[in-house]
Amino acid sequence: MAAPTTTTTVPTARLPFGKLVAWAGAGLSAAANFIILGYVAIYCTDTLGLSPAVVGALLLVSNLCNAVLAPVAAYIVDRSPETRWGKARPYEFAVLGIWATTWMLFSTPASFGETGRIVWVFVTFITIQAVFRTLLDANDNLYLARAFYGRRVYAKVTTRSGIVTSIGAIAVTVTLPMVLNAAGKSPEGWSTAIAGFAVVLGIVGMSRFLFVKETHLTADAASPPVRVRDILHALKGNRWIFAIAGLQLFASAINGAGAGAYYFRYIVGDLGMQSIVLGAGIMILPSIIFLPVIMKRFAISQIIMVGAVAGMIGCVINAFAGASIPLLVVGSLFTGLALLPVSYLAAVIVLDLCSYNEWKGNRRLESTIGAVVGIFTKIGAGLAGAFVGLVLTLAGYDGTVETQSRDANATIVALYSWFPLVLFVGVFFTMLVYGRFDRLILPGVQAELEARGVETDGETDLVAVPPVMVGGPAGIDAQPSLDLLDVERRGEENSPTDGRRA
Repeated sequence: MAAPTTTTTVPTARLPFGKLVAWAGAGLSAAANFIILGYVAIYCTDTLGLSPAVVGALLLVSNLCNAVLAPVAAYIVDRSPETRWGKARPYEFAVLGIWATTWMLFSTPASFGETGRIVWVFVTFITIQAVFRTLLDANDNLYLARAFYGRRVYAKVTTRSGIVTSIGAIAVTVTLPMVLNAAGKSPEGWSTAIAGFAVVLGIVGMSRFLFVKETHLTADAASPPVRVRDILHALKGNRWIFAIAGLQLFASAINGAGAGAYYFRYIVGDLGMQSIVLGAGIMILPSIIFLPVIMKRFAISQIIMVGAVAGMIGCVINAFAGASIPLLVVGSLFTGLALLPVSYLAAVIVLDLCSYNEWKGNRRLESTIGAVVGIFTKIGAGLAGAFVGLVLTLAGYDGTVETQSRDANATIVALYSWFPLVLFVGVFFTMLVYGRFDRLILPGVQAELEARGVETDGETDLVAVPPVMVGGPAGIDAQPSLDLLDVERRGEENSPTDGRRA
């Protein structure tokens, strides 16, 4: 085996533009694939003629398989040896597998009978999600931690590269509905359209592998290979993982419902008009760059809660928008703004949980923690897809006709508006629970790790989330509760100080 080339470098908060753009290329590719897979349901019902309930069941089973295999992939990545390219970086080749099988999914042979079409869709979709996507997701947090340095830098990378990613993703969201609208319900038209996207985005997706090296080792690098016992011990001692898992479950269900394509084809009357509404999302892009700045004053949980409220407002607007493009644009801006913090700060949250593991004397387990959170991401998307398919079937939806019944149309409207509103409420209350950790506990964890000589921030004179006084306002001069940290370290649920500080 070749000698590893990963070396420890001097910590810096500097973020070279070229490296940022290269990192964003992989994000763009992943985001574009997610957008394209959002049209799987309408492709299966309207082009392949499958029942919405059957399609929903396929998506649910596929995502559950993905969830089951996610810890396996994370275990493989965490135990991977150092190579000439590093430890996480080699798994970037999964990008090519994702795009090859995505084209195959949307090229289901027309000569197949119904059973053959179902099997083809299931096998290709599960290959994308449970094999290639799972490996790529498992390497992501570890790659980030080894290619960049410090919590503030992680936030800069995820948010600033997010601007580049979002611009590219908007280009895809604008062009894709128009291309698919031109393809109509033709199997050949869909296959040709997806092939063009797959070639370009597969090449773009390899930019991170080609230009971003792993430049330093993480704390676990000198430790023995990860054992199952290490994983179970870390999970048992980190109950906050499940709050973030809940966040991702609700957020992925919002994204995975896939009702937008049905709404624009049958309520608006033109799938291509979705390009205008989604393209308006470029107006909220500048807000991404302010996320690291906002993090100086507010905890991530607070930022996401405000976003969830914006999402609820957007859903109410969508519920009464009908075919009005201006109202749909406004609703889309609110819901898009709501999901930005979840999309671009999720990696920071995962690495915060890894720091918490380290503070408690456990392995950091970047890939494993990301995989556990990812399990609920897949479950949320699968449940949402199954729910949408079942409800459409009960409402009498028929993808082979050009006009749906009144009940089917009313159901589509509800799935596009009221269903995500309920999910945004779930996001809000999940972050309300998580706020105990990132407002009251995390600042003390970071301070203690820094005192041990473990860097948690790329800029030693800045603290990413200011310490918070229990029961008091956020502020730079406030101090975290040492009693609360002691309770967390011991893993006790009740402390004799709780009543005094309530």
